[in-house]
Amino acid sequence: ANELAPATGSALAALAGSLKARATGSDHRSGLVLAGSRKWTLSAAGRVLRGLPGERVVWLSQQEVTGRRLPTDSGEKLLGSELDVLVYDALDGFDPDSFGAALGALRGGGLLLLLTPILEEWPEHPDPQAARVAVHPFRADQVTGRFLRRIARALAGAEGIALVSENDPVPATPERFVAPPSAVAHPGDGCRTPDQAHALEAILAVAAGRARRPLVILSDRGRGKSSVLGIAAAHLIANERRSILVTAPRRSAVEPLFHHAGRLLANASIQTNRISRGGVLLEFVPPDALSRSRRRADLLLVDEAAGIPAPLLEELLRAHARIVFATTVHGYEGTGRGFEVRFRGALDRLTPGWRELRLETPIRWAPKDPLERLAANALLLTAAAAEESRVAGASKETCRFRRLDRDALADDEDTLSQLFGLLVLAHYQTRPMDLRHLLDGPNVRAYALVHGGQVAATALVAVEGGFEPDLVRAIFEGRRRPRGHLLPQTLCAHAGIQEAPTLRYARVIRIAVHPAVRGRGLGRYLLEGVVEDARSLGLDLAGSSFGATGDLLAFWEHCGFRPVHLGTRRNAASGAHAAVVLHALSPAGDRLTELALARFGDRLPALLAEPLKDLEPEIAAHPLRHAKIDEWTPTATERRELETFAFALRTYEAVLFPLGRLVVARIGKAMRSGALTDSHRDALICKVLQHRDWSETSQLLGLSGRARTVALLRSAVAALIDLGEPEESAPNGETAHPRDSGHH
Repeated sequence: ANELAPATGSALAALAGSLKARATGSDHRSGLVLAGSRKWTLSAAGRVLRGLPGERVVWLSQQEVTGRRLPTDSGEKLLGSELDVLVYDALDGFDPDSFGAALGALRGGGLLLLLTPILEEWPEHPDPQAARVAVHPFRADQVTGRFLRRIARALAGAEGIALVSENDPVPATPERFVAPPSAVAHPGDGCRTPDQAHALEAILAVAAGRARRPLVILSDRGRGKSSVLGIAAAHLIANERRSILVTAPRRSAVEPLFHHAGRLLANASIQTNRISRGGVLLEFVPPDALSRSRRRADLLLVDEAAGIPAPLLEELLRAHARIVFATTVHGYEGTGRGFEVRFRGALDRLTPGWRELRLETPIRWAPKDPLERLAANALLLTAAAAEESRVAGASKETCRFRRLDRDALADDEDTLSQLFGLLVLAHYQTRPMDLRHLLDGPNVRAYALVHGGQVAATALVAVEGGFEPDLVRAIFEGRRRPRGHLLPQTLCAHAGIQEAPTLRYARVIRIAVHPAVRGRGLGRYLLEGVVEDARSLGLDLAGSSFGATGDLLAFWEHCGFRPVHLGTRRNAASGAHAAVVLHALSPAGDRLTELALARFGDRLPALLAEPLKDLEPEIAAHPLRHAKIDEWTPTATERRELETFAFALRTYEAVLFPLGRLVVARIGKAMRSGALTDSHRDALICKVLQHRDWSETSQLLGLSGRARTVALLRSAVAALIDLGEPEESAPNGETAHPRDSGHH
């Protein structure tokens, strides 16, 4: 039954040839789904390819095949290339990120060969990619098939897709093809559409025009956004000798940019991350490294800006006078819609003369392409939050808290799109694989605040922990890292709390509130519901882990969660340190939270002096405010030393030892009581705890030199001294204090 009959092979070859011919005529892409067993689908694909000689073909498969092959999860490696035929072997597992990326390399007239199980059986078919969704103690075969059921449903009704199932007759060519579009003239200068030509002019205008006039380029995939950045870079380097820096969430995202720049720059020296000619550079620098450096160039190009957190983008905007942001509106790198919502305010505030430009015309295929529609529908690339007018009246009184039934959610396209659209808006790197985790994750729960049938806020929560002693010991010793379970493993392996994995946690993976109703307490209201549901399940702790910013830490603290850990390395994409926050739900959870706070308090001074030396003072202040740190009482001599620094002219270096102990012991209490201003707080953190040099400390504090910085430190130390024990009385009964000596 698995052998391909000659008549079937001939019919398949004819069908594929017809699909290719009709697609070429419309400059669209077409698809052929071959559904059946491993042996049959591979044989059928081979027969189709033999009938298409001379085509540029790439397989995404784990099987040994003839021709160029990449692993199933390596679709992003095709960025910047162009294919005539893409063979995606979904019997080796369906990776939505890889599939979406690879599909963008298929040009107009191209053919997708998708190898699948019988569509009706696919959701129950063993799927190797399910292992990425399964978490301990679940097995891959325990992962549900909700996501694959959506994919099968999308394929069955897709325009321009022919479906051939094993043992069924080969159908005729589908009639549902869009009429050929009118030809688009190539405008020259290396550009393939008028849209690209307009974008080229706009980029050159940013480089040559007034400073602080950034350009934002938005486009769907396949519109030549990255290519035109490369064309512009080549033009500026060749004709105007302008040096250019490039950044993006990862180097692979700018492969088309470097390809087109290198193609147009004759006699250039081309390396992996830089192109140079005549002493002028085009160079890639990761966003976190760029924000921390003082590198400057004539122009900064930020590609796939939606994949970079808004605070990091704002840093780049402040630091560079001429900058172009470009991002994909719907795509696996992040979403331009979320970018617009999060970043538009910063652009308006810092650079009100900014300009927006949209690329509408595809360059690799004609408009209304069937495969573009298939990807958008199947992977929810066009997911959109509820219309603002329909949630505008949402409040705690009008919203209903719901734990969602994921079987029902998978079949409710409107609610699923609203929910996923909110997640896309809220997080800078939401990807199609997140949709699979949402629908199929065995330890995942989905919650929503619903206002009049519309999703006003949502949260995804993972149930973690509850490990047996042998596994806990292996985690603590660094020998095991069971998939998932971020909170207990972080607390055990990195915070040094061996018993942490024995408790059970509700980890908030994502939380999002509709932009139209933020600031109304809905995020806190949603978390209160999540906490109560977790408590009803008998869990010990609720918590989360996220890239630490001052605003995010303040939100979680306002909701009753306390910071108990900070990662010592910055995330390469976000530029932020990962924070862990906890909220106790049981007596055991309360004991662990107190232990975590105490251990964090013990370690925090050493962390701030070494691996967290460059942590922003505003962020360091949050754990310092909550950390459990033993009180310290200075001796009479130490108190006198500190007072003569605070209220007289004793030097900073002369009081280093008692000053360090004083700040560690009292800064948290001083912040909680309101005894310190933000400037006092930042001065103590930067200089006393992080040991930054005077020039860096003065710069961070916005002061004009060491003398002003020392003066600020003196007043900060005075506030800490006043927080301590009562002053000793002089022999005559009056208080002896250096502040009365006239040297203040």
